[in-house]
Amino acid sequence: MDNLNNQCECKFCKNNSASFNEHKDIKCDLLIEYINNSKYREYIFGENSYGKTLSYYIGAFWLDNEYTKNIIINPKIYNIDFMKMFSKCLSYSSIIKDFDKIYSINFEEPPIDYKGNILKKGLDVLTSIHFLRMLELELHNGLKRNFIRKEENLNSKIKGKINFSNHIKKNIMAARNDRVYCSYFDYDINCLENRILKKALKICYSNIGSIYNSFSCMSFFSEVSDELHFYELHNIKLNPLYKKYKLLIKLAINIIKLKRYKDSCNENEAPPFYIDMSLLFEKYVYALLIDSLKDKSEILYQKSVLNNKFILDFIIKGSEYNYIADTKYKEIYNNDNGYEKDDIKQLSAYSRIRKVVEHLKNDKEYYNDDNYVAKCLIIYPSNNIDDIKINLENIKNIDDFVKFYKLGIYIPRFISN
Repeated sequence: MDNLNNQCECKFCKNNSASFNEHKDIKCDLLIEYINNSKYREYIFGENSYGKTLSYYIGAFWLDNEYTKNIIINPKIYNIDFMKMFSKCLSYSSIIKDFDKIYSINFEEPPIDYKGNILKKGLDVLTSIHFLRMLELELHNGLKRNFIRKEENLNSKIKGKINFSNHIKKNIMAARNDRVYCSYFDYDINCLENRILKKALKICYSNIGSIYNSFSCMSFFSEVSDELHFYELHNIKLNPLYKKYKLLIKLAINIIKLKRYKDSCNENEAPPFYIDMSLLFEKYVYALLIDSLKDKSEILYQKSVLNNKFILDFIIKGSEYNYIADTKYKEIYNNDNGYEKDDIKQLSAYSRIRKVVEHLKNDKEYYNDDNYVAKCLIIYPSNNIDDIKINLENIKNIDDFVKFYKLGIYIPRFISN
């Protein structure tokens, strides 16, 4: 596919690899061609775009089937504190349940050289915190048990089935007539599922143990063996009674695979992966809304109406606050008069849906469905360090529109030395 006429002097054309910040314009025609022909195009450029502007996905992607060309997309905030964002999102069980939609790791493709990039560390933090928070919730009910096969040379009794091969070798040939070598299933805590969880927990402790206390979880695994072979990860069959274990085991296996993957790579290499920053920001805002409004207003998240034709980020309703709110991971709203036309159209449509308006009847300004104008709120990433919490008293008007407001939220960052 290489077209010499499209080559330029950029890093991608010289090195077959390039690094950009999210939502930046791509000027290299050859790189654009590779992205558009890549299976990851919808993540890199966006679902409906064949343009030249990167989307809000960050991560590392292979662009060809031969795994010779790649692109690394960094957060636009270079010192973003992923630890704080992930921890805040995962502090609520309502957010944890579908948090896995935010990111994906591809262990089937060769590693990519991240060249010391911060994304590599973010991958360890993300998987570890996600797993630990889910594990903490599950351990409230204690560890699950499952049937495991055991073999034992029993004294004058039979349990399960006689293992004739071993019985002949160990008992008949040794004239041990008082013994019966048996194979049986036992309902035990030392099952494969729990051994996988324990292995992942130990890896998490080595990853982030100094900043996240995972030691309290370890006490639950005192009777669980440390023995685990990598091939066993492919043989697991989950008990259908324990559906909640399914995602937890999946996360644990990913952590074990990631550790094994990185151990076999060079220092700066890691598997291809992506994080949807727009969705992460949405979840982060949801957690902050719960923090701020849990005793003041009800928050409806991802409310679908009209047979799922419309799905709203948030409906905030109560005696004090009533808004149709939407997160927009866009810098334009930091400008005094900045907005995007399509965002205004989207929220305007939401505010005209009767099923949505019915949720806002507690608003003091509400009279009837036909005359009521719902308040629309756009929540965006702010550059102001004072905007660390949701405070609906600090909303600002979007002057060109009736009852349209915006509210900035500061994304946590590492403190620069």
